[in-house]
This record gives sequence, structure tokens and C-alpha cells, in this order.
Amino acid sequence: GINAEYGEGYCCVLSLLQTTRARLERDQERDPRIMEQCRSVWLMLCAFILLFCSLRCSAESASGNNVLVLLDNTAMQQSYSLFFNQLKDRGYKLNFFSAEDPSLTLTEYGEYLYDHLIIFAPTVEEFGGLVDVPSILDFIDEGHNVLLAGDSTVSDLSREIASECGIEFDDEGTYVLDHFHSGQSDVADHTTVSISTSEDTMLQEPVITGSKRQSDRKPVLFKGIAHTIKEGNGLNIAILRGYDTTYSSNPYEPIKATSTSIMGSNTILVSALQARNNARVVVSGSIQMFSDRYFTSSSDNEYLTAEISKWCFKERGILRAHNLTHHRIGETQAPQMYRVKDEITYSVVIEEFDGKQWIPFQSHNVQLEFTMLDPYVRTFLKPSTRGLYTATFTVPDVYGVYSFKVNYHQIGYSTLSLKTIQSVRPFRHDEYERFIKTANPYYTSCISMLVGVFVLFVFLLFTK
Repeated sequence: GINAEYGEGYCCVLSLLQTTRARLERDQERDPRIMEQCRSVWLMLCAFILLFCSLRCSAESASGNNVLVLLDNTAMQQSYSLFFNQLKDRGYKLNFFSAEDPSLTLTEYGEYLYDHLIIFAPTVEEFGGLVDVPSILDFIDEGHNVLLAGDSTVSDLSREIASECGIEFDDEGTYVLDHFHSGQSDVADHTTVSISTSEDTMLQEPVITGSKRQSDRKPVLFKGIAHTIKEGNGLNIAILRGYDTTYSSNPYEPIKATSTSIMGSNTILVSALQARNNARVVVSGSIQMFSDRYFTSSSDNEYLTAEISKWCFKERGILRAHNLTHHRIGETQAPQMYRVKDEITYSVVIEEFDGKQWIPFQSHNVQLEFTMLDPYVRTFLKPSTRGLYTATFTVPDVYGVYSFKVNYHQIGYSTLSLKTIQSVRPFRHDEYERFIKTANPYYTSCISMLVGVFVLFVFLLFTK
């Protein structure tokens, strides 16, 4: 498939190709000697259209490939060239601007110009042009994605963006410190921390942090500021955190009882937010994590940042559902109304985007609810290898207006919410059983009363 933004150009080239072919065929009928010339021109045009399609269809993100990169200054491109080249190799179009450029804008004529935003400008106090905190929050509210990196001098501007996303940076001038896991032994202040990617320090979700085996991973180098997730925020995810010996403080000032508020496993280095509209935000306290210097050292920075950016820009972890059906067992079409005690089969196909194409999604914890205010039925959907999820259940003995609901929430995956409304009626008067088993006590009492009356009648009739 071709991105919608390039559809018009593709149609123009295709129209030109068809017109040229018609003209060549007409000329060929007039003069058979130009057959070889026609064939050569036709092959050249076919090669051109294939090249056009390959260039335009290289993006692997499910939400587009246009990226705005805001930097403290444009010279920073050289220090982070390996990370940016990663993105270019994956088909992204990077637009570099100084964060204070007066021509900055995210929209034009009411349409967003970019699909993703990278903010590598921790010291900028005010964005240029028409970009500000409210416009970035609107960008997220419209389902777009943001990658934000800071350092120990992170500005109030970056703090406000992070705070709106449920993240609080530590005080200015503080660093993540760990005297037992220093990344560079020749540095006395131990501001560069080496984090091994174990279960205690890194989120073990392959969709976010990659499927590389634990034994093959190297430590991740981090130099920057710590942050915490606001209490009660269920949408944020801690991706990378410190050891029990890690703490946040200013290495150039004496440590006081109140100078260290973040320590141990509460020291979060990298975190993410997946909003209810499936927009994604990744916040790193270290811009150095993405630098060429750390990429070329003996670390896993290059691999981890690549995997995190794939998730942030929706190259993975995106779910979609289609072919939703429900019907009585033995039928193929949904009725206008179900009847209480009917046996129903519900099915839906769920697929996952793997960066290139949609593949069947496999999970054993997708649940179906049959609700009328409260769930009357809650059951697991059974998956097949083709991504078809099915469940069979009996309609409750309560009539009313019900809803088939599938609400799938899993760390790293987009929210899947499906709802179908269906009415349930009671039995008609001619659909009840002739004899109801639950009424056997009443039948017995009636028969016993008749037998008793008959015995009493016989007794009174034949005795004096």
C-alpha cells in the first residue's frame, strides 16, 4: 500500500504511463519499425514508476514517516548522527530545526505537517515560531508521538512537557549517581552509570525493549537526570530504572539529609506514556544515551534506543480488529434479537503490525464481556494461528439490551476497544417447555392433593 500523502503523485505518474502507452501503441500500428523503440520507452517508464513507489513506500511506521527534530542547535546533528541515520535507514524523513527557529510550526491550513516529534533541546527556555507547550500537547492529543530527551540542565519548558505527561524531573543540576556501577572508572564523580539490562532494571517487554536474549545484552550507559512517575498514573511505564545503590544528587555539592529525594529502584532513567488515544511519548533523562560516543562504546545503547524508537513511532505494538461476527450456533448471520438461553458464538480477527505488514496477533488473555450495565458473562477468547479469536457462551436468563465488549489493555500494545449492542428477548408464550423441571414440586403437590381428595371421597362413600 502507498501512503495517502503520496497517492496524488502516484496517480499522476500512473496516468502519464497509461497515456504514453496508448500513444506508443497507436504509433506502432502506423509504423511497425518503431516496435523496438516503443518497447524501450515502455520499460524505462515502468522502471521509473517502480522506483517512485519504492521510494515513497519505504516508511515502516503505522502512523507515517515525517519527523520534526528540534535541537539546541543544528550542529548537534554530528554528535547524534548514528541515531538519526538509524531512523533514515528505516524510512523516516527527518526535518532538522533549531528549537528557537522563528519559522517553526506543527500545522499548516489545519493539517499537521509531521507525524512524530523529537525534542533534543534540554536547555531551550522557549520554542520559536508557533510551537509551544499547548501546541505540543495538542499534537499528542491528535494521536502523534513524541521522543523527549533531557539532561541535568533540563529547562522549565521540557519539565512542563514531561509534567503534562505524568513525569517529574529531579532538581536542576542533579545527576543519576551510582558508585558501584560507574560507566567510566576514570571519572571521579561517577555521573556516568552503567545499567545492566536485568529484570530489576529494565522492562521485560520485547515489544518495547526488543527480543534480544538477556545473555547477549550489554550494559546501557546513562548520564543525565532522574525522574519519577506521578503517583496513581496508570498510563506511564518505567522502561529503565536504577539499582538499589543508585540515587539522584548534585555531585558537586555536599550531600544533606534533604538533598536526595530519589534513590534505589525509584530512580527512573527512561519511561514512556501511552495515552488513551494510543499516542506515545518516551522521556529519557539522558540525551547522551543517543550520542555517537555511547553508541561506539561497549554498550547496548544503539540497540536499546533503536528498539524504543520503533515502539515510540508505532512500528510495533499496534493492534487492529476486523471481521467481527456473532450468531447462534448452527447459523451464520446475526439475528435481529437473541433469546434468553441461546447458544452464541462470537469471533473477531485481531492483527498486529510488525513494522512491515499486519500479522496474526497471538495472546491468551483477550477477554469478551456480555454486559448490561454489569457483565453477565466474562470469558476468554480462544486464539487460532490465523489470529481468529472465538468464544461460545449461553445467553443469561435475563432479557434486555446487552453489549458485546472487548477491552484489551496490555503493556506495549495499543488499546483495543470493541463494542457491539444487541437486544435479548424473553421466551414467547409458545416457546416454553410443556413441563418445566423446576416446577416438579408444584406438580407433585397438585397430584398428591387430588389423590388425597379421591381417597377421602372413597372413604366417606363406603363407610358408615
